[in-house]
Formats: sequence, structure tokens, C-alpha cells
Amino acid sequence: MILGVSLTKRTTWRGIEEEFSNVYHFQTAVDVTSDQVVDGVLAAEREIFGNNVTFVNAKVWGPTDGTALQSRMLLQRDFANSGNLAVGAITAKELAAVVQWDTGRINLRGGRIFLRKYLHVGRLAASDEEAAKGNAPMQASSITALTAYADDVKNAVGLSGADLCDEKGRLLPFNTPAIVLPHLHTRQFRR
Repeated sequence: MILGVSLTKRTTWRGIEEEFSNVYHFQTAVDVTSDQVVDGVLAAEREIFGNNVTFVNAKVWGPTDGTALQSRMLLQRDFANSGNLAVGAITAKELAAVVQWDTGRINLRGGRIFLRKYLHVGRLAASDEEAAKGNAPMQASSITALTAYADDVKNAVGLSGADLCDEKGRLLPFNTPAIVLPHLHTRQFRR
């Protein structure tokens, strides 16, 4: 079954509480539960988000590869967790790290199609002050942490039978490495 998973986070920006989320899709085996997938993604995300980001809730629905009538909400769960990074360079709230995987597919114009995640992490490694301001590329320590997150998410933190895919269930090519773009990108919170 193809499951959609959304983890909603909250942070304060310009004096207002802003919520944002990332949506993941996993092709899962029959014996994998929604709770297991959420726990795997939560564990991966908590390692890259600062303690100035609070995890609010998770939603799981599926199957996503059928019609809207076939898809149903499978799980809604509230959290009271924050990110694990208590120290480090605080990023501007609308700056996001970009992690992407090559899907192995080509669009109509001949360009590669990527599965991307924009991450408003809130903090980078302590030595990344200039990158946190958007003035320089991220240093190796920040890129290494984001790459570890990407590897964990791709395999739902080692959960056998849950593989990252697109919303139609198309899996990433075998051994596709994650690519962490070196510069932070502006990605507005949705309004």
C-alpha cells in the first residue's frame, strides 16, 4: 500500500506561530503499521530540527495510488516533541535546506525529475553562522547531518518494508544517493 505521511511542525516567526509540514510517501508491506512509519520519520526529522521547532501532529492516509474515494485517513496523532538540536547557528525562519533524490525519470523538456524536501530546520551546526544567514554555503557538518536524515527517511529509519516513493508509488532507483544542495533557499511558509 502507498501511504502518505505528513508531519506538521510549528515555529515562531515575526511574532506569529507558523505551521509547516513535509509530506512523504512510502510503499509499505502489509505488516507495516502507520505508527511505525510515523515513528521512523519522526526520529529522522528530530535529529535535524532545532529545539526552536515543535512537532505538532502526524497524519497518515492511503492508499495514495488509487482514486480519492479509495484513500482514507488511517492515523492522526498529536505530539509535544521539539527538535533535538539545542545549540547551533539559528537560521532565518524562511530559509530552508533542500534535500533531493533523483527519481531516474526525465520530464518533457529533457530535465531530470527530483523528489525534493524543503526543510525549515531552524538551526545548523554551530560553525555555520554565515550559511544560517544565507551568505555562504553550508559546511560539511551540516551537509553530513542532512544526508544522514535523507538516508534515514529513504528507508523509514531502517524499517523493513517501507520505502520512500512518489505519490503514485514509483520507487526511487536502487542505491539513489541523496543530494543536499549547499546553499539554503528561501521557501515561504504557506499563507
